[in-house]
Amino acid sequence: MESENSIQNAIRLELSKLGIVRRNNVGLFLTPDGRPIAVGIPGESDLTLFCAGGKTVFIEVKTDAGRQSKIQRKFQAAVERLGYEYIIMRSVDDARRYIENVKK
Repeated sequence: MESENSIQNAIRLELSKLGIVRRNNVGLFLTPDGRPIAVGIPGESDLTLFCAGGKTVFIEVKTDAGRQSKIQRKFQAAVERLGYEYIIMRSVDDARRYIENVKK
């Protein structure tokens, strides 16, 4: 089975045809001197796509077997309430289909 990271990289490359793709990092990281730093928004999507005309799309990448966590579903509901598009993509083919639909 292909890893989520390799799927994400292929999706990022494909979606870059539409605009700027940002990879979102969420978690707790340590500075070189050992201080913890929290970054990101809990449950935030893996990717954010910024398209022409001001369109912003939040994209969660999952393997075929992957499922959203409760906090990811909460983030999805919050951004959708604000009127943003949120998509779960499982393959580069999902990204290609999305691009085709946008171009129609």
